[in-house]
Amino acid sequence: MDHEFEVEANFEPKSFAETFAHLRSTLKEHLPHKAHDSVAKYLREIRHEHALDMFAEADGAFRRKEFDAAWHYLVEAAEAIGYLVASQGAVYPRGDEKKLREARVAAARKGGIHKGINAAALQDSIAAQLIEAAPKNGWSAKRDLRRKYNEIIADIDDYKDADRKWTALVERDEIKASLPKKSK
Repeated sequence: MDHEFEVEANFEPKSFAETFAHLRSTLKEHLPHKAHDSVAKYLREIRHEHALDMFAEADGAFRRKEFDAAWHYLVEAAEAIGYLVASQGAVYPRGDEKKLREARVAAARKGGIHKGINAAALQDSIAAQLIEAAPKNGWSAKRDLRRKYNEIIADIDDYKDADRKWTALVERDEIKASLPKKSK
């Protein structure tokens, strides 16, 4: 089947400058950060950058009086903007939600485990530094040990709950051995 279509323009064609200005304002209305989905946001950023590049190319070609090339670049920019408009509220399919949820839980658990490992390694390091800094006959008083502990943790960024960690540290056997024995 051969279909013939008649197209009738019901508007005056815009000049290059008007079209350029209109597309620039449309681009501003549909910036990439307005998306809610991370995949959509990433893809939208690519289209946004492409539109900006095409505007620069179109402007340069127009200034050089290469009008066909200028319109070509403007059409490329319009295509990128069309993607931004169409994908404004897009949410991309992600496969099986149950598997996705399980993967998130596993990743969170792994992060928590690593955080615990890092905290334990930090406490081991502090204990080793305290033992190494101990005088030959051990610490003469618990307050001297605490003073050294405070010096060590002062150099550690974001060290929280120092008193609780101090109490746990003093309960370690190797630290207890470096403290003076209590007289009964």
